[in-house]
Amino acid sequence: MTLFDIPSDKYSHPDNYKYNTHIKNIAASFDDNTIKILANYHDLGKLSDEFQNYLRIINKIKSCEKDSAEFSKLKKKLYNSKTTHAFESAFIFLTQNNLKISLENLTIFLSILRHHGNLKNTNEYFENELLDEDEILYNYSNFQNKIRRICQIANIELKTDLGDFCELFDTEDFIQTNKLAGLKSYFKIKEDFSKLVFADKFEAIFKQSFKNDNNIDSNKSIDKLLHIINSKQNDLSEVRNKAREEILFNYNNNSDNNIFIIEAPTGLGKTFASLHLALEIVKTKNKRKIITALPMTSIIDQTHKEYSKIFDKEDLLKFHYLTYSKNYLSSENEKDEENKKYQKDDFLSSSWAVDNVIITTFNQLLNTFYSNKNKDLIKFWTLRNSVIILDEIQAIPRILLRDVSQTMNFLSREFNIDFILMSATIPSIKNFLDPTRTISLLDTKYFSMNFNNRYALKFDKTIDEIDKLQNEILEKSEKFNSVLCVVNTKKISLELFQKLEKHFNKDEIILLNTNFVPVHREVKLKNLAVRLRNKEKTVLISTQVIEAGVDLDFDYGFREFAPLSSIIQTAGRVNREGKKNGAKLIITEKIGATPYHSKDLLYDDVIQLLVDEVRENNILELLKKYFSISIAKTTKDTLLIEEMKVCNFENVIKYSTIIL
Repeated sequence: MTLFDIPSDKYSHPDNYKYNTHIKNIAASFDDNTIKILANYHDLGKLSDEFQNYLRIINKIKSCEKDSAEFSKLKKKLYNSKTTHAFESAFIFLTQNNLKISLENLTIFLSILRHHGNLKNTNEYFENELLDEDEILYNYSNFQNKIRRICQIANIELKTDLGDFCELFDTEDFIQTNKLAGLKSYFKIKEDFSKLVFADKFEAIFKQSFKNDNNIDSNKSIDKLLHIINSKQNDLSEVRNKAREEILFNYNNNSDNNIFIIEAPTGLGKTFASLHLALEIVKTKNKRKIITALPMTSIIDQTHKEYSKIFDKEDLLKFHYLTYSKNYLSSENEKDEENKKYQKDDFLSSSWAVDNVIITTFNQLLNTFYSNKNKDLIKFWTLRNSVIILDEIQAIPRILLRDVSQTMNFLSREFNIDFILMSATIPSIKNFLDPTRTISLLDTKYFSMNFNNRYALKFDKTIDEIDKLQNEILEKSEKFNSVLCVVNTKKISLELFQKLEKHFNKDEIILLNTNFVPVHREVKLKNLAVRLRNKEKTVLISTQVIEAGVDLDFDYGFREFAPLSSIIQTAGRVNREGKKNGAKLIITEKIGATPYHSKDLLYDDVIQLLVDEVRENNILELLKKYFSISIAKTTKDTLLIEEMKVCNFENVIKYSTIIL
């Protein structure tokens, strides 16, 4: 689709890449009228004589010897001929549309204006950058002549001028004045911006339209999942299968909902149960993507390993800050030089565009919700019509609970996203979710079943120094075959390990924290699992990387004071299979610095709740009391939502980053 009849001798990129080809490919990348308009307008500024000359200089530089005098001369000429095109393109779009401000026009205008940068605080940006006609003429050299020349080439007739354009933004609050405030504006701008940025970069890299007809084969994946579940038979298999069947039964009777809660004790098989549920949602609601978000990279590695048994590698992406690009393109058929192949792989990985199943971190997902950055928003459009699993939801900071819940309420309704929230300690977030769209899928009876009496929690205020903790570990290692100790920081974990290692044989004591790269952590976890199965003497000193998603079974445990949800997650690694007597998790005082916000610790309240020893089958009552306190102390104000409603994109990410 082309709105303008552009001459064939105009180019969009170096190497004489045809302007019309670039525009047509972008317009064909989505079955979306808005993206077609964006495609046709976003690069109109490149039709200027200045920009076409800029491309010609680049072409000449590419044909020169790098050490030649001509090369140096052309590089200097290139520097002096730098030109712009995004502002000119946005100006032409809005003026040709008679400066009419609607949500659709604002979205297109902003997307064109910022498609090579990040989204700004809208009111502030308009006030600072678009009010002063003289400043625009100063910042964009030869502006009037460029606009006339572009309009001549594209056969466009503008009915308004720069003065009218600037007057449009002469208001103290552009968003409110034009009645555009709301989450709908915030997310529509992000989605259309995301589509333009993605399609533009995809076309520039691959020189073609984006087409992806891949779908999740839900029946095949469910068959593989059930085969794995049936091959893992143990004493808990029956209760795990009953829980999973209950989840699926309740979903089938409540499938009109979009937010599903799975609240279950550790060891009940939530990872496979939630994945089975996600696949059923894919099948019954024709979803195109599953995104699983977890709080820590260590859990991601473990989850990716399990998912790899179910999904083909072509369908599955592990994405966090430590991952390298996935290998999408075959080197046998790839004729580009190696760095171009890496560029393509990196782009596909970071955009989430072609993978059907993605495992990522909370930070990556929440950045997609709240970031203003081009590099984060390139994947925002992929969230629509997906299933998003948030595993260990308790890890979301309490101060953001209202914001995240309102975000999920909106996205579930407007973006056709189904959310699955799960944890052994579902936080008070469920009190803020839309009750007309939210359903709990599992009875709380599993917290009080016989299998769920595996350990006791006990607070010991006398363990308030690292030497005292060391002595307690030594004492318990004489009585119990395996002992786990989780502390809050890498510094304390290393210091404690160094104090203890002289008391054990080399293989008996193990250190685990994020100083070890994922591949080394995986090796350590494998060795741990073997030692524990063989009942070999084992002491593990770890940070919270061991808290969730790791299927290990210790006889006894210690946990430095942390938020109650983290304490219970650690407890899930103690007597996990329920076969040991006398298993306890001892909560110590804070030994060193804590990475947790004081508002999330609720120190005095948790201490009061743990005055008496608490058995696992009484954990649910403990959690009810804890979250009642938590709700009472959670601010009734949102941190991000009001900024989102007025499209203050920079403020939203700034405030969320402070917390995350």
